[in-house]
Amino acid sequence: MDRSIVEVPMVSGDKSAGAVLRAVLEEGTAPRSAIAKLAGLSPATVTSQVRALTAAGLLIELPETAGPAGMGRPHSPLVLDIAGNVVIGVHIAADHCTVAVLNIAGTVRLSHRIPHATLEPEVILAAAAAEVRRLRAELTERVIGLGVAIGGWVDSAAGTVIEHGTLPWRNVEVRQYLSGHTGLPVTMDSHTRALVHAEQLFGHAGSTAATVVLFAGNVIDVAFSVHGRVHYGPRSAAGAITRLAGGDTAESELAQCTDRALVAAAHELGLSVRGVPDLVSVAVGDPAAQTLFVNRARILARVVAVVIDLLDPDAVVIVDPGLIRVPGVRAAYLDGVRRFSACARPEEVISGSSFFGRVLETAAGAAVLQRLFTDPLAVVAAAEQAVRPVGI
Repeated sequence: MDRSIVEVPMVSGDKSAGAVLRAVLEEGTAPRSAIAKLAGLSPATVTSQVRALTAAGLLIELPETAGPAGMGRPHSPLVLDIAGNVVIGVHIAADHCTVAVLNIAGTVRLSHRIPHATLEPEVILAAAAAEVRRLRAELTERVIGLGVAIGGWVDSAAGTVIEHGTLPWRNVEVRQYLSGHTGLPVTMDSHTRALVHAEQLFGHAGSTAATVVLFAGNVIDVAFSVHGRVHYGPRSAAGAITRLAGGDTAESELAQCTDRALVAAAHELGLSVRGVPDLVSVAVGDPAAQTLFVNRARILARVVAVVIDLLDPDAVVIVDPGLIRVPGVRAAYLDGVRRFSACARPEEVISGSSFFGRVLETAAGAAVLQRLFTDPLAVVAAAEQAVRPVGI
């Protein structure tokens, strides 16, 4: 059957609508005067963009209210229409896909994990597309778009996985496939870059000048923003750290840091665990399991140290499931950064993810939500033009 391939249009030159929407997101509930101040826009521009965003179904104007204690001119606060708009996110990991629904404020509404039956791209993508279609048929809210996040080298502009460290994927046209099989406009990114966007929009990073995210899973990679802008590089190739730990053994050392390597090491120790979540639970009280996470932190701390000295970021977010729960892991990161970098107080810079327990879902949703909060009117226009495949 014929399916129309829908892609999110390129961002327009006018960023004022996105600035207004981000101001409302940051404030929660805000009058036009506060939006104008926060977004750095004139009152006339705010008025016109609020009108457009309200007509587009992204903002709701609340009933008129007076200022504090009845003082000041009445105003009509604005809020995001989180009840009427959602996005669907697909995160593709080494052994499963996570398909989730998020509202436009970045809150995960529901999540479903689909184990891989095979590592073949078309089989994995077909299963993900089927779940997206099922969710879309059940949702009563407007679906703004589909976000896709995956590790490895992702060409975001082309919507293609160039290569993946664990999955045997090379030059897989993910966006084209999922657009055609879901009818939704698709935005795709590496999960680590998507998490930088998520930290800026919904997390602790906010408007910090420079933010770094290090992701420790079955793929180890880094993404960063400078002056609030996430860096991609030619064909989105920035972020590979295979040789960054230093020395001739760097590649093998980083290979020891993947989730699969930790689980394999745990099995060698006689620990009966099915995956990293199980291993984290065991490591809370088992010194041998703790050592596996601590050793990974010591290796990755050298990577963090190099990045800190290179970029001098305001915030470094480490996405490591052992960081918060496993004793000794946070200390290993901090001690390693002190040893290998010029950063004397890494505890003031380093933190865990703002989305503990929902990292994969948030990364997938943020891939499309960052586009929404950059050029909302174009993204909504693409959503309205989306074609439902037969059977949805």
